[in-house]
Amino acid sequence: DRSVSFENLTNSIGVLVIAGPKARKLMKKISPSTNFSNEAFPWLSAEKIDVNLAPSIAIRMNFVGELGWELHHPIEYQNHIFDALMEAGKEFNLKPFGIRAMDSLRIEKSYKLVGTEMSIEYAAMESGLDRFVHLNKGNFIGRDALVKWQQTGFKNQFVTLEVMDVKDADALGNNPIYKDDEVVGRATGGNYGFRVQKSLALGMVKPEFSKVGTQLKMDILGELHKVEVIKDSPYDPENKIIRA
Repeated sequence: DRSVSFENLTNSIGVLVIAGPKARKLMKKISPSTNFSNEAFPWLSAEKIDVNLAPSIAIRMNFVGELGWELHHPIEYQNHIFDALMEAGKEFNLKPFGIRAMDSLRIEKSYKLVGTEMSIEYAAMESGLDRFVHLNKGNFIGRDALVKWQQTGFKNQFVTLEVMDVKDADALGNNPIYKDDEVVGRATGGNYGFRVQKSLALGMVKPEFSKVGTQLKMDILGELHKVEVIKDSPYDPENKIIRA
């Protein structure tokens, strides 16, 4: 009858992330029938696997910039899969990590988050998503508005920043960024990068202040800190680790 129905599966699907230099060894142990070699299971590919008889979709990607897989599974199997992972991971010293750790790791990779670096406030080009937007592929919803926006000039540009002289507080987001006494942008997120041993922030600034090496200042808890625009992805900029 050509009818279409929609079902919200948000609360039906769970996700666990396996990440780190021993991720492949752990994946081989929990799903021995699957070939997890780089040739058979390359970056950005996916495959159905069983984890201790529990069905899961393993996706070769993650949000922390390490070798790893995401395991998407029916939520009723989550505790079973988690327990199986923790048991199998004992020999690898497997430890759970939470959202704050993930946030620190993703900022070291300049990974953008929906609602902060990617939101209705910014055009895709402002968020550094140029390679995903092709204005010459024909008409699509929003194309005309985006072309007009591009012609009038974008007001923001995504940048990665190193924050100097931080003692006990890193940027969290919504921190104003200054050039002299003028507000020229704001931090969208920030954290300490333990792999690169630097305090980092992501932000949006006026395009004329987005060049690598530009010196600016940022307010953190009422104190102004020097910040410098640096190249994106200060950790593993060539993605050698995540593709290994």
